Amino acid sequence: MMLSGLFFSLGAKAFLRRSFGIVAANRKVQRGGPYRIVRHPMYAGYVLTQMGFFFLNPSLWNASVYVASWFAMVLRIEEEEKFLSQDQAYRDYKQDTRWRLFPGFY
Repeated sequence: MMLSGLFFSLGAKAFLRRSFGIVAANRKVQRGGPYRIVRHPMYAGYVLTQMGFFFLNPSLWNASVYVASWFAMVLRIEEEEKFLSQDQAYRDYKQDTRWRLFPGFY
């Protein structure tokens, strides 16, 4: 699970090439590769990796750290999408690619 998450997030970054950035910015809407499946595949990869780590090292501390980080990630996704939704191309992408992180869930 950890390796799957790692490869999924690295694949998403590699697919972006020069469009990758730390701060939310409209660097052209990506629709191919892992971005056909979910709108935020890098974050999905992070969650998979973290879940794998948690399953290997279950503890109340790890659960609380991950729940807090996932909550922060959801807030970040909401803010990124609010910014990117100013562009019609991204609004069209949101209609075509329904799920943010995991198909059938979020």
